[in-house]
Amino acid sequence: MKFHKQASFWKNPGKSHGGGYRKGLRKVARPIATKKPMHIILRSSRARGAWNFHKHANAMEAAVYRISKRFRIRIYRYQNVGNHLHLGVQAASRPEFQNFLRVLPQAVAFLVTKTRKGNPIGRFWDDLVCSRVVEWGRDWSGLRKYFDKNKFEAAGVPRETIDLWFQKNVAPA
Repeated sequence: MKFHKQASFWKNPGKSHGGGYRKGLRKVARPIATKKPMHIILRSSRARGAWNFHKHANAMEAAVYRISKRFRIRIYRYQNVGNHLHLGVQAASRPEFQNFLRVLPQAVAFLVTKTRKGNPIGRFWDDLVCSRVVEWGRDWSGLRKYFDKNKFEAAGVPRETIDLWFQKNVAPA
């Protein structure tokens, strides 16, 4: 007699959602942890030239912090890389985090493109906002190092040079 292993009813939902993860299979709830930080990535391939995020850096950072305060989102790290944003955040509740992810991309797109509701410019963001639950400890330490590397990359330093420098000068995560 052959037995089949039954799939568990209580499946682990995973830690990532959006971006390139599970493309075409989006009918799963976004993992959200209120006691742990989360890594958020907003990416736009249209953010070049006049729409480059660096050209709107101060206004964009002010908008991110204003919206985070509105929805009780604690921002641990913020990095503008030119065509995408990285955020290390912690949410107070699921509804507030969902509202934050609804309002923030719209506000950034309006700020960069100078357009308003009712005056469409087409698709600005590449994918859904990518989010990942980060564990405290080694995972969080690795994320902080990743933010530091992105700071140099945003300044135009080649990735190989950054990796080499971090190997020599920064303690492992």
